[in-house]
Amino acid sequence: MKTVMSLRNMIVEMNDKKISLKRITKTSSLLLMSGLSKNSMPIKIINRCIEEQHQDGGWAGIGDTMWNAFFLKLIDENKFEDNINRALAFVQSKRNKEGLWGRSDRDISRIPVTGLYFYLFKEVAEEKDLNLLEELWIKEFGGITYKAAYTLMAFKNNNYKPENKELIKDTIQWLIDNQEDDGGFSPWKEHPVDSNIFCTAVATIGLLQYKELVEKEVFNKIYQWLISKQLKNGIWKYHEIEDGASWGLFAMVNLIKEKNN
Repeated sequence: MKTVMSLRNMIVEMNDKKISLKRITKTSSLLLMSGLSKNSMPIKIINRCIEEQHQDGGWAGIGDTMWNAFFLKLIDENKFEDNINRALAFVQSKRNKEGLWGRSDRDISRIPVTGLYFYLFKEVAEEKDLNLLEELWIKEFGGITYKAAYTLMAFKNNNYKPENKELIKDTIQWLIDNQEDDGGFSPWKEHPVDSNIFCTAVATIGLLQYKELVEKEVFNKIYQWLISKQLKNGIWKYHEIEDGASWGLFAMVNLIKEKNN
């Protein structure tokens, strides 16, 4: 697939240019989750990830630590067990006063940080933490599509049953209602910004968590949008090219699996 080749070339080039490590490990992780062989991952990226971990177990910040640790987990969970455990201890130490996570321990609680954390590392999410995430999403319900998606991803990966028994069904319906007429997603329907690959891909992953509650036509429209917006080199137009393309690849791979089932 052209997307895989383009993204693999990007991570090599970004690493050579010493671009932010998180951008590289996030892209690498989504490549691995999309089926790229671990043996295809450049060893210099793995070595850089290990070398840049600080004594306190973290990297540059909470988001960086989450993605770098998850990358090591995908490469070899046993070999890098100590690095991963120290990283998770660092993130746990950075809870904010509300009990969840933002960009720092002084930040407000953010669903794109907390929900993603619980999706990548289900072993860290306790019932009380998921309760707090539920309360946060109820406060922000009807806001932004990718926040709805990250919440669904966290709930499903942890087999969490919300106290609000209609919340999952209502969230899925809200996401479906906010699908743009062209089949893609933006932050919300009729947002001034058109459908984009990041919002579309993350919304897709969120909806796929509960695919039994989603009409196939919703996924068909997404798939057609992904195909129609893909460039010749397999990527999509987006500000951080590798971010949009890696999420797009992950969504497309999972949509194809669903279509083939």
